[in-house]
Amino acid sequence: MPTLTRWYVRSALVCFVAALALGVLTALRGVVVLPSVVGALGPVYVHLLMVGWVTQLIFGVAYWMFPRPSAARSDPS
Repeated sequence: MPTLTRWYVRSALVCFVAALALGVLTALRGVVVLPSVVGALGPVYVHLLMVGWVTQLIFGVAYWMFPRPSAARSDPS
């Protein structure tokens, strides 16, 4: 597995854990008294989940799975 793929997958997992923690905080807001800032973190949660987790994981796996074009094939002559 290429090094760039490892970095993509690791950062995706870090973003997933951060989004999970933020989602739990948002869900606990109705049960436990939390600062009002937690209620405004909805867009941050969605961004971490979609851009951080999903997109980085897709790009990391795609970089790993798709073949690289060879130099002989790209030469027009």
